[in-house]
Amino acid sequence: MKTFAALLLSLTLLPGLVRAANTAVPAATTTTVPFKAGVNFIPVVPAQPTAVQPGQIEVIEFFWFGCPHCFALQTYVDTWLRSKPENVVFRRIPAALNPEWDTDARAYYTAKALDIADKAYPQIFNAIHVNHMQHDSQATYRDFFVNQFNVTAQQFDTAWNSLQVDTDLTRAKVLAQRYGVLDVPTLVVNGKWLTGPGYKLPNSQVMPAVSWLVQREEAALANSPAE
Repeated sequence: MKTFAALLLSLTLLPGLVRAANTAVPAATTTTVPFKAGVNFIPVVPAQPTAVQPGQIEVIEFFWFGCPHCFALQTYVDTWLRSKPENVVFRRIPAALNPEWDTDARAYYTAKALDIADKAYPQIFNAIHVNHMQHDSQATYRDFFVNQFNVTAQQFDTAWNSLQVDTDLTRAKVLAQRYGVLDVPTLVVNGKWLTGPGYKLPNSQVMPAVSWLVQREEAALANSPAE
């Protein structure tokens, strides 16, 4: 009788044990990676040094003012910038991937030389993609800067033709080659990872991918041995 009672008790408890086991399995086996290596992001080979302080993580956006995809991504980038981690340093680099893009790259660095880059950046995009401004000459950009930013023609020409702008433009071309940038917009995370809309990501998922790569870099930084 005791043996029969023990068997009956085990049969009664079995469904509960099975349910408990079933609920435990997903927590241990369903960890997913939201972005796929080789598809949504690829490594920079070799990884490049960053221009930030120890403990900081660098994110670079390579762009071209004439690119409609770059223009479309800016809303998402701007939203991301408002909530990015404090240790993330964000930089924009105009990708002069061919001679036709040099004028736009020089315009960006001219704006930086005049200390109006943050203001000029969105306005140049809007002028080109909303108002259909021609953007293929120094004269066109001179008129735009003079009319929009209270800059004199002499100030503009001095900055445009300056050694600093020449140097910045040359450095931008070198960096694009080192990172292996082939198209825009492309984002580089900490000198190690390339991602962007060209990596099978809709615009709405580009900055989440950047954030996820940043988190990976933060974890690697936390686990690195102290110097």
